[in-house]
Amino acid sequence: MQTTTSFDSAAWKSQRGADAQDNRRGGMVAALEQTVRTGMPRDEVIALLGEPDSTDAASSTDVYELGVARFGVDEEFYRIQYQDGKVASHRWGRR
Repeated sequence: MQTTTSFDSAAWKSQRGADAQDNRRGGMVAALEQTVRTGMPRDEVIALLGEPDSTDAASSTDVYELGVARFGVDEEFYRIQYQDGKVASHRWGRR
């Protein structure tokens, strides 16, 4: 998976629902971390990233799937947590 320094919203959105082996979002994480900012309203995040792959309303958290790790079998994800409708934290993770 190639990493990019610029975030491509259309390419990101096109990967929604992609099979974990085929998902190419992981290469955009470095650029994504420069694009999503603490305090950003959720509606701006949705406009940029599209609908999340899953949402936990109890913890006000959206999760975007990134596919299988570049070297390994773990699946990666990007979690955005909101407080009062604005980004409180965002991070990459692996499960």
